[in-house]
Amino acid sequence: MKARIDESLCKGCNICVHVCPKGTYAKGNRLSDMGYFAPTVAAPEKCFNHGRDSSKLICELCVLSCPDQAITWVPEE
Repeated sequence: MKARIDESLCKGCNICVHVCPKGTYAKGNRLSDMGYFAPTVAAPEKCFNHGRDSSKLICELCVLSCPDQAITWVPEE
């Protein structure tokens, strides 16, 4: 699984950047269509859940902390 940020929901609060214990996210440097600097999944390989099955996710601090529910887990391509 990998984390995905839905820029149509994200307001650029960067809570995910600060709450992630592994440094997976980084502050964004381009404006989204909504006019916010949405963070990016800068280092997905650092995430505890990177490559895990959806039934075995061990950390979801980013998902739980996002006030806009903009972060979801999607299968890796």
